[in-house]
Amino acid sequence: MELAPNRPNVELRPLKAGGPTIVVLAFAYDPQIVAVVRAIPSRRFDWERREWWAPADDWAGVHVAEVLDRFPELTASLGVEEWLAGIERRWVGRVSTTRHDARGWWVLQTRAGTIPAALTDGSVTRAGALLAPLTMAGAHALREQRSARLDAGAERCVQALELGDEPPPARLTVAEGVEGRRLLLEVLWDPDVGGAFERLPGAAGGRAVPIDVWLVEALDAFVGLHGVLVTPTAEEVLAELRAEHAEAAATVALSRAVSAEPIADTAAVLGATLHPFQWAGVHYALRARRTFLADEQGLGKTVEALAALEADGAYPAVVVCPASLKLNWRREAAAWLPHRSVAVIEGRPAVAPTAELTILNYEIVAAHRQALARLRPRALIIDESHYVKNPRAKRTQAVRRLADAVAPDGLRLALSGTPVLNQADELIAQLRVLGRLEDFGSGARFSRQFQGELSEERLHWHLRRRCFIRRLKSEVLPQLPAKRQVVVPMALDNGREYRLAQRDVIAWLREQPLDLSTLNARIATTLRAERLAQLGTLQRLAARGKLAAALAWIEDFLASGEALVVFARHVEVQEAVLERFPSALHLLGRDAPARREAAIGAFQDPAGPELIVCATRVAAQGITLTRASNVAFLELEWTPAMHDQAEDRCHRIGQRDAVTAWYLLAAETIDETMARLIQRKRGIVAAVTDGRRIDSDGLVAEVVRELREGRTFAHLRPVA
Repeated sequence: MELAPNRPNVELRPLKAGGPTIVVLAFAYDPQIVAVVRAIPSRRFDWERREWWAPADDWAGVHVAEVLDRFPELTASLGVEEWLAGIERRWVGRVSTTRHDARGWWVLQTRAGTIPAALTDGSVTRAGALLAPLTMAGAHALREQRSARLDAGAERCVQALELGDEPPPARLTVAEGVEGRRLLLEVLWDPDVGGAFERLPGAAGGRAVPIDVWLVEALDAFVGLHGVLVTPTAEEVLAELRAEHAEAAATVALSRAVSAEPIADTAAVLGATLHPFQWAGVHYALRARRTFLADEQGLGKTVEALAALEADGAYPAVVVCPASLKLNWRREAAAWLPHRSVAVIEGRPAVAPTAELTILNYEIVAAHRQALARLRPRALIIDESHYVKNPRAKRTQAVRRLADAVAPDGLRLALSGTPVLNQADELIAQLRVLGRLEDFGSGARFSRQFQGELSEERLHWHLRRRCFIRRLKSEVLPQLPAKRQVVVPMALDNGREYRLAQRDVIAWLREQPLDLSTLNARIATTLRAERLAQLGTLQRLAARGKLAAALAWIEDFLASGEALVVFARHVEVQEAVLERFPSALHLLGRDAPARREAAIGAFQDPAGPELIVCATRVAAQGITLTRASNVAFLELEWTPAMHDQAEDRCHRIGQRDAVTAWYLLAAETIDETMARLIQRKRGIVAAVTDGRRIDSDGLVAEVVRELREGRTFAHLRPVA
């Protein structure tokens, strides 16, 4: 552009008539000048006039003076020169805060001019920065410096001093946001306090935490330790949380109770005697009404539920359970409630039998729901409640509708030692069946609420506070020996075949996207199925290759004269074991319920066969095999909790010996990768059910990732 003759390059003018003054820079294009001009705060380029402009404040003036110094060929108007001369007489700088010598200071960073004397009085220099004490005089001096730019902490300190208060290191207040009200930490002068707050449970690395009763103890400790000022609004919130926490503490304690007095009238009619901790479970169920009975596997949740029905007189009652457990429920009901009528529904008859206690499996609930609802049940028991973890599944929807038919003051009991198999969101559908989801707001709110650091521990506490009782064997049966898990490496006799297959599977996986969530839902579903099929191929090859070694191990073990429970996943493996040991008992998918019951009874008989072969998905829950203290796994499942459930068929009430779980793994195969990841994955179950933290990635996705990246786990050394 060309300037009018004698017109300066830099001048002042109003933005518009009566508007604020701006500084305007007009010059022929020069990339070096443009680069410096771009640093002027709030600068704009007027394309019509072909000139730069910015508000004529002191911070812009400092930069304009730099432009004129670096490029002397540019000229300034008299008004600009006077404006810049005025800036030199004022202080232009930034103000932040820090901690030094156990107290707060302002940190002064000069851009132009001289720091006022009121700020330098008592100041110190540290690491090249000038630190000024937090004083009333300093606060007034900063207010007078129109070009002093204060960060949030410095501004809060000035405000506190203006009110006659001594600035605290930080203060806790209440903030409103899109996620509702939260407790917010405002740091005034101690950044370490902010860092400590970010490490609090629920903070997730930020300066705000949810208003959650579980956090109140940690918040009180934090405030006391760091001298944080609590605003009146925040103090009101904390007081409410303290009162709520004190009230909840009693309920949480009941959820951990290991002893309670028998209910005399109920104890008099039961067919056997409950342990004190089981009576505590009965008392909790009667108090909570709609709750999880989540004791560790093997502690007698079934008899606790039956005793609760009897104590409450909650008849007619309906029990929904896996098909493999119906006869177990009938047997337990006959033993503990011999005076009550029991009916087991099989299939889909036109008129199903009913009684005071009606038992049916999940698959046929939809067919009988309306007839059962007409009974106006006083209680509903859902055994192995993780069967209704999927809200879209037909059986979940049928059970939920049946639950709606239970009397408002009736009992709804969800039994499961592992209500969470993979992730905490699996509880949402179960809570809905119990009629407890509203305690957490909604499914969406539940998911949002329990995110971030230590979210599993928070969820565990909130469950115990409302509808969750869980005791561990180590807490209530100290006389029960602990169990241990031992890995036995197995050599492959088809190593070359396995390696070729693994190479092909890895190549295929690397051609597919790792994150399927970015794909169309139908395509993602198809790829997930293909992934499982590919990984299943490797599992079957590993199982086939180690089979000879595994059978030899079983034969050697049986030579010791001890009983053994063997779990396998694939039919071909199960049948191979039975072919080698034809006298063994079995609990398989092809066995009718009555035959399974007979096999369990025969195995529990000390004179019965010493080996029982089980399909993991058939026999991992609801049965007792305590004659054996050794259990062997020939194959691994994708759900970590299933192994725990299977181990606990032996490790339960009635066991007198230490239980050992033997994992016969094919060395340097997918077995090893799965075993290591399963051990990590077990955490999600422990985090919610027992209150411990874990990793929550999907197991299949983790195996895929490790295979794609060539990180196959191969630390075991095969033995023949």
